[in-house]
Amino acid sequence: MEFRDLREKAERIIEGTKEWVKKKNLLDSSKKLEEVEDLVKDLNKIATNDVQVKAVSRLRDQLEYLAEDIDEILSKREAGKQGDGNMAFKCNWNDKHYKEVCSKEAYEFNINEGRAWCSSPQCRCREYLGSELTLDNYPCYESIALKEMHYGAGWDHKSGINKPRHIHNGRENKIAVLTTRPPNTEEKDRLIVGCLYIDKIQDDPGAETKLYTDKKKSIEVDYDNVKVKFWDYYKNAGNEELILWASGLFRYITDETVLNILKGIGEKYKNSGKDTKKIIDLIKYYEEVIQSKK
Repeated sequence: MEFRDLREKAERIIEGTKEWVKKKNLLDSSKKLEEVEDLVKDLNKIATNDVQVKAVSRLRDQLEYLAEDIDEILSKREAGKQGDGNMAFKCNWNDKHYKEVCSKEAYEFNINEGRAWCSSPQCRCREYLGSELTLDNYPCYESIALKEMHYGAGWDHKSGINKPRHIHNGRENKIAVLTTRPPNTEEKDRLIVGCLYIDKIQDDPGAETKLYTDKKKSIEVDYDNVKVKFWDYYKNAGNEELILWASGLFRYITDETVLNILKGIGEKYKNSGKDTKKIIDLIKYYEEVIQSKK
């Protein structure tokens, strides 16, 4: 199918998806959104000139706006979850266990997926290859997430405007769950790669919110061998069938969800020979937190 035919098909689906979003039918909206995302990825692969590249960029912007509309509906439905102070992050794929700059293959995968930072001229990750990454020297949060146990809200880079994101309802002594989608998987296969115990939340004017964590209490999940799927434990408010993250980098989750995730990790690690003390300690901590609210 030629570029023009694919582009027109994508445009038709986008117009149809807008109607589903207006009706707040998020299940059908999510299905259409995934369909057109695949089309845009195919278009990106066959774009050969500036006009076609700009067309792909316009389609991605439209998808982003649609995803934001869906996120707004979801955030209103999930308002009751914001009080607990935990959150889950959507991380770009990093095949170096989130401890160094990803491989060229992972980098190209993220670009083809339309990941905003990886696709930005400001991303200079290739220059950091072989460097010792620290809290003061890193190209992206994914490259140090499980090395320094550190993450942040990031920036919006849409339309060339850099705007810091803020986490307004995060709390210290709560958990930030890191999740990702490996290549050749669907959204339902989103994996949990780490659980960061929040020690300090820094929200300086003019900058994004940053999370500094207690490394002794934070957990790295061996995602190569231990597959803990986020959607097995988290359900979208108002529609448990809806497996959709949309555009937001993070979302708030309840203490109960965190406890179930920790129990799931512990179950996967059972009889593995790995040290599970931190997991057991966090399970006990969250059981006490939940019990204290009753």
